[in-house]
Amino acid sequence: MRPPLAAESWRLVQLADGYLTTQLLFVAVKLGVADVLAGGPATGPEVAAAVSAEPDIITRILRGLCLDDVIVEHADGRFSLGPLGEYLRDGVPGSQRGPILTRGEFVSSAAHALLDAATTGGCAFELTYGQPFFAHLEGNPAHRQAFEASMAGRAAHEAEAVVAAYDLSGIGHLVDVGAGPGVVARAALRAVPAMSATLIDRPAMVDRARREMDAAGLLDRCTFVAADFFESVPGGGDAYLLSRILHDWTDEDATRILRTCRTAMPPGARLLVVDAVLPDRARDMPGAIRMDLAMLLLFNARERTTSEFTALLSGAGFRIRRVVPTDSPTGLAVIEADPA
Repeated sequence: MRPPLAAESWRLVQLADGYLTTQLLFVAVKLGVADVLAGGPATGPEVAAAVSAEPDIITRILRGLCLDDVIVEHADGRFSLGPLGEYLRDGVPGSQRGPILTRGEFVSSAAHALLDAATTGGCAFELTYGQPFFAHLEGNPAHRQAFEASMAGRAAHEAEAVVAAYDLSGIGHLVDVGAGPGVVARAALRAVPAMSATLIDRPAMVDRARREMDAAGLLDRCTFVAADFFESVPGGGDAYLLSRILHDWTDEDATRILRTCRTAMPPGARLLVVDAVLPDRARDMPGAIRMDLAMLLLFNARERTTSEFTALLSGAGFRIRRVVPTDSPTGLAVIEADPA
């Protein structure tokens, strides 16, 4: 008789099947399965009819999602949303619809090139798609939309975590470099009513930030600059914010961004870098490690340890004053630095 497969060995097989889980979640989100089940328990064929899909395949997908508590299978053959299933829906607090669409539609394909990247030193995403990540998004509106949706929920949570952890009250004018749609700037302006802000990004993103600030009733406290942060950054700020910017870039490119900020900063201004800070041991902060792997996959860039941030900032003319952790599960912190 063959000996039973060791639990550890079986666990390894389950880990190798992660690609299946990604696609099961993607199909469920893409077809709106969770929205159907939000109306109450249903059979596989009933769900399939509601989303115009094949009954047998949908039933088997639902059963697969039961294995990870996304879906619950009842004794009468019907299915309902499990503890995790609610987060597949759009518009609910904590929704993961955007991140799942991004991973399922195009990001997971880049993981196939990790071996080539590991042996050549290249970027897995670029090896897969033939161009840098953001250039790919510009030419693929559907992928750009999925990516921006995936960032929206995370950015809102992280902005709240930053404002809760770091005292912004002494900042009269904030310069948000690479502001995106202005999520962090909006949180900062709401937290400090006397603050004004300048938001800097690419022209299309600046237009979006202007619209969102207008909708939030904060437009009169903002100015907007379409600029390349490798080339120039406006002066006059009390604080210069780089939120989730440096982790997109290699040390060489990150240094260029930091030096541009350093040149623009008036006397007395401070630099605020918002990024994950890697733990000394991977298991101490799994979310930060996963984010680091995502940066490796998409940009051949990285998250950094405190000592790596110290060296990076020092090389660009800054000294770190303090590192303020947040409650974000991704290891997010606010690194406060002054011009050296």
